Amino acid sequence: MEKVFLATMLYDFYGEFLTEKQKDVFEKHFLEDLSLNEIGYEQGITRQAVMDTIKRSEKILLRYEQKLHLIDKFILRKDKVGKIMSKLDELSCGVSENSKFFDDIAVIKKMLSEILD
Repeated sequence: MEKVFLATMLYDFYGEFLTEKQKDVFEKHFLEDLSLNEIGYEQGITRQAVMDTIKRSEKILLRYEQKLHLIDKFILRKDKVGKIMSKLDELSCGVSENSKFFDDIAVIKKMLSEILD
């Protein structure tokens, strides 16, 4: 996975386990795309302190994923939901939009999309 994508996924799942300072630095770097110098200036700390905070935060978030595997499970669930949606699309081909079967498929697809929300 791309580093920024992985970092933001980790943050989405486990960010609440970071301190407020760690969250702030992490968000500014990965979500707002600020440089280490810009963050350091805003925070009143050195560039190295910003880098240390980011690295420490990444390690914390990775440890949670290694223990809980929530991201891995989410990706598997998303893949399975996508496959089910494709099968439902195949089943609905050729079915009249006015039929009960078509309505049932629409309801199932809505429920599947809610699983990932």
